[in-house]
Amino acid sequence: MNFSCNLTKKKIALSFVTLLITIFTLAEKIEAQAAPAAPTTESTQTTEAPAETPAPVAEAPAEAPQQESEIGLVKLFVTGGWSMWPLLLSSIVGFGVILERMYFFFTAKLIRKGYNQDLQDAIDASGMNGIEEFLKANEGQKITDVLKNGMEVSQNDPEIFAAGIEREAGEVMTLLEKGLTVLSAVSTIAPLVGFLGTVSGMINAFDAIANADQVNAKVVAGGIKEALITTAAGLIVAIPAMTFYQYLQGRVAFFTSEVEEAANKIYKEYLKLKAGKRA
Repeated sequence: MNFSCNLTKKKIALSFVTLLITIFTLAEKIEAQAAPAAPTTESTQTTEAPAETPAPVAEAPAEAPQQESEIGLVKLFVTGGWSMWPLLLSSIVGFGVILERMYFFFTAKLIRKGYNQDLQDAIDASGMNGIEEFLKANEGQKITDVLKNGMEVSQNDPEIFAAGIEREAGEVMTLLEKGLTVLSAVSTIAPLVGFLGTVSGMINAFDAIANADQVNAKVVAGGIKEALITTAAGLIVAIPAMTFYQYLQGRVAFFTSEVEEAANKIYKEYLKLKAGKRA
C-alpha cells in the first residue's frame, strides 16, 4: 500500500516537472519569435512607443464602467435629494402600522366562520333561550361581547337593544380602525411627495441647461435621475400602504356586516317577544 502511494507521488511530481519544462520552453520560443534579430535604435523607439501609449488607454475604459455600475440603496437615496427623507419617514410609519394591525387581526378573536348560521339555528330551536345558550357557548369573541352587552341593557325592549348594540359596536369599531387613518394618509401623501421631488429634479435639470455653455446628456442627467428616483420611491411607499389599507378596511367592513346581521336576528326575536308571539 505504501509502495503504491509512493509510486503515485513520484508520477505526480514527474508530471509536474515535465509540465514546468514544457511551459518554459514555449515561453522561450514565443519571446524569440517576438524579439527582432538585430534591433536598431529607430526600431527600438518605434516598438517601445506604441507599447507605452495604449496601456493607459486600455486601463481607463476598464475602470470607468466598473465604478458607474456600483449602484446601491444609499447612493440612490442620496441622489434622490431632500424628498427622500419624508418618504423614508412615511415608509417607517406605514410599515409600523401594518405590522401592528396585522398582529391585532390575526390574534384577536373577532368572529368564527358560520357564526350567524349557528345563531339562526339556535333561535329556530329555542328562541331567546337558544340565543342565551349560544352566546354562553361562544364567549371570548368580539361579536359575542357586543351582542351580550346589548342584551344586558335591553330590558327586553327591541329599541333599547338596538341602541345598546350601536353603542357597543361603535366602541369595537374604534378599536378595529385604529391606525387605518395613518395608513391612508401615508398612501395618499407619499406619491405627492414623490411628485414634488420630481418637480425639484426637473428644475435642477433645466437650471443646469441654463448655466451650461454646451448642452449634452450629462448636463441634464443628474436632475432627471433625481426626478425618476423620487417618483419611484413615492410609489414604492404608497402601493403597499394602500394595499394593506384596503385589506384591513375590508376586514373591518366584514365584521360590521356580521354584527348587523346577528343583531337583526336578535332584534326580531325581541319584537316577537314584545308582541306576545313568543314566551
